[in-house]
Amino acid sequence: MKRLLISYISAFIALGLPAQTAQRMDGLTPEQKSMAINLTLTGELSTERNGDFRQIRDLCFQLRHLDLSDAHSLVIPKNAFHSRHQLETIILPKTIKTIGTQAFFACDKLNTITIPQSVESIGAAAFSECKNITELSIEGSPKIGEYAFAHLAKLKTVKVNSKIPPKAEASSFYGIEPGKVRLIVPKDCEKAYKKATGWSRFFAKPKMPHEVSDPQTCLTPYPSEMIIAKGAKPINVQTAWRILTPKMDGHCDILNNEVEQARDILTARIGNIVNSRQHGRQLILAIDPSLSDDEAYTLTVNLNGINISGKTPRGVFWGLMTLDQLLRGSGMKDCVDAIPQLTIKDTPRTHVRELMVDPARTFIPYEDLRDFIPEMARYKLNALHLHLVDDQAWRIEIKKYPQLTAQASSRWGMDDIEAPYNGFYTQEQMRDLVKFAERYHVEIIPEIEMPGHEVAAISVFPELTCHQRQVPVRTTCGVSNELLCPGSEFTYEFLGNVFKELVSIFPSKYIHLGGDEAGNPALDCWTDCPKCQALKQKLGITTTDRSENWKLQGYLFDRIIKLLRDTHHKTPMFWYETDFKKIQPGCVTFAWRNGLTDKALDAAVANNALIMLCPGEHCYFDYPMAKGDMPEKNWGMPVTSLKDTYSLDPAWGKGKDFENDNLFGVAGTLWSECITTPERIYYQAYPRAIALAEAGWSPQEKRSWESFLKRMRPVAKDMMRRGISFSMEY
Repeated sequence: MKRLLISYISAFIALGLPAQTAQRMDGLTPEQKSMAINLTLTGELSTERNGDFRQIRDLCFQLRHLDLSDAHSLVIPKNAFHSRHQLETIILPKTIKTIGTQAFFACDKLNTITIPQSVESIGAAAFSECKNITELSIEGSPKIGEYAFAHLAKLKTVKVNSKIPPKAEASSFYGIEPGKVRLIVPKDCEKAYKKATGWSRFFAKPKMPHEVSDPQTCLTPYPSEMIIAKGAKPINVQTAWRILTPKMDGHCDILNNEVEQARDILTARIGNIVNSRQHGRQLILAIDPSLSDDEAYTLTVNLNGINISGKTPRGVFWGLMTLDQLLRGSGMKDCVDAIPQLTIKDTPRTHVRELMVDPARTFIPYEDLRDFIPEMARYKLNALHLHLVDDQAWRIEIKKYPQLTAQASSRWGMDDIEAPYNGFYTQEQMRDLVKFAERYHVEIIPEIEMPGHEVAAISVFPELTCHQRQVPVRTTCGVSNELLCPGSEFTYEFLGNVFKELVSIFPSKYIHLGGDEAGNPALDCWTDCPKCQALKQKLGITTTDRSENWKLQGYLFDRIIKLLRDTHHKTPMFWYETDFKKIQPGCVTFAWRNGLTDKALDAAVANNALIMLCPGEHCYFDYPMAKGDMPEKNWGMPVTSLKDTYSLDPAWGKGKDFENDNLFGVAGTLWSECITTPERIYYQAYPRAIALAEAGWSPQEKRSWESFLKRMRPVAKDMMRRGISFSMEY
C-alpha cells in the first residue's frame, strides 16, 4: 500500500512537470514509464514484439498526453493503443502511412485527433469506441476501413482537406446521425461528399439494399438439422410483432424471462413491438416436453410467424439466440428485411460449453464481468468459470477471513508492468452475478486453488504452509513452491470455512479445486515437513523422499472432495496432472496440458470420471491467435489460431462410448497475466470462443472450416457494429 501511495503522489506531482522526452521507450527507466503523464518520443519507433508501441500501451498506464510529431514510423500498428483509457491527446508522426486495425480502440478519453497528410489507410475499427472525441481532422485522403470511426458519441466536427472524398466504407462512420455532426470540406465539394459512400451518412440515413437472411451463412453454431422451404415466399420481419406464450399444463409462467429476452431482441433489431392483444406478426414461445434434451429447441418460420419450442426455458432461449442471428443476417445493418420459411431442430453435442476468466491476475470490474455474459450466450456458451484466487490475488470476500481481501486483493506490478492491480468481489455482487447470468442460462462456476497457486492466501495466513514462512503476494508469472500443508489441520479448517461460504453464494452443482502446478519441482516442499512426514507414516507411506508425495495431494483432495460431496452436495472439478494417480469417480477433470490430453482421457475412463476438454493447443485463448497478435510480449506462449480451436473434436477420436459416458464438455481459458483491460478479454476470447461454441454444440458431420469462415463474416460485422473488440487475425 505504501508503494501505491507513493505512485499516486508521484503522478500528482508529474501533472505539473514538463513532458519527459526520449528518442525511444528503451531510453526510459521502468519507473519513468509507469509514472509518465506527458511523453514525447523523437526517434525511429519500433513495431517489434516488445517495441515502442507495446511499451507505451502496456507500461505507461498513467499516460495522458503523447507527442510523436518528431518521431519516425511508417505505421501505427494494429492494437497499438488498444483500450488505453487514460490517453487524452496524441500527436501522430508526420511520416505514417498506415493506421492499423483497432489501433485506438476504446481510447475513450481522446478528445481530438488529426490524421496527417501522409496517411494512406486507416484500418477497421481503428478509432471505434473513442466516445470522447469531439473533433476529427483528416489532412490527406486515406482509405478508411469498416467501422473505423464508429461509436464516436461526442463527435461534433469532422474536417477533411481533400477535394475528392477519401474512399470509405458505408460503415466507416457508423453511429453518426445526419445533421448532428458538422462536416467541413473544401469549398464547392459538399455535393461530392453527399454522394460518396460512407460520407453520405453525414447528410442522410444510408439506404441499405433489401436483404433476405441466408441461414446457411449466418448461423453459428450451425444447427443439427435445418430445412429451408425452397420456393416459399420469405416472411417480412420489418413489421409489428407480438409475443405469445400459449397456456399448456401451467408452463406459461416459466417463460417470463424468455418473453423479456424476445422483447429485447425484437426491440433492438426491429423496434416495433405491440402487446399481445394488438395485431402483429406472431412470435410464439412454448414448452415441448417431447424434445429429447433440456437444451433442445425447434424453430419454425412460416407465413403465420415464428414458433420456438424448447423442452425447457433454456432450450427456448437458445432458439431465441438463433432467431437473433437470423434477424442479423449478413451483419450489414441492424436487421434484415425478411427471413426464409424454414424448420430448425437443434440439440447440443456437449452439455457444458465454458469460458474461464481469471480476475486473480488482472481484476475484472464487476460491471465488465457481468457484461461479458450476454456476449457468451449469443453463441450458446453456457458456463462461466471464475478463477477467483491465485498467487497474485484473492478476489472473493470471505466473511470469516476479512484479511484475505483486505491484504491480498492489491499488489503492485505484473512482470514488466509497473501498475496497481486492485479489487475484489463482494458476496452480494457475486449473488447478483449469479441472478443476472440465470437470465442468459449461463452457470457461474467458482474456483478456489489448492494446494498450489495459493500464495495470496499464504501471504495472509503463513500457518497454511509447511514452514509457516511469511511470503508476499506474487507479482510475476510462473509457479511458486509455497503450497498448502496437507499435514496441518488448519489447512482443512481454512478450506472448510471458505467452501462453506462459497456454496452459499454460488448455487452451481460444481466447484473447481484447482490442483495444477503444485510447485516446481512438484510437491517438493512437503519432503522436509515434519507434519507431512507424520501424515505419511499415518497413511502407511514408507518413502521419505518426494517420490510418493503425490499421495499427500490425493489425501488432501479426498478430504475436500468428501466435504463438498457429503456436506454441500457439490461435484468437484480440478485440472488434471499426472500426479493424480487416482481420480474419484464422478469428478470432472480438465484436460488442459498441451500434449497430455490422451493421458488425461485415459485416466478419466479408467476411474469412471468425467472430462472437460480444454487442451492448450486448442483452447488457451490467452495465447496469441497469430504471430505478432496480442499479447505481443508474454512468457513464451505458442500461437493458438482460430483454425486450431475450430479443429477441436470434443470426442478426441475416442468414439461414441467415450462421448456418451465420459465427455463433460469443452472449455476455453483466458488466463490474464497478459490481459490488462476488460476490452482485451473480448479481444482474446473472440472469435475463438465462437469456434469453441460450435465444436461443443454442432454435430461433427455438420462442421466445416470453410463454412465457418463464411459464417464468421456476418459475425465480425455485427461485432464491429456493436462495438465489440475481437482479433481479426484469421
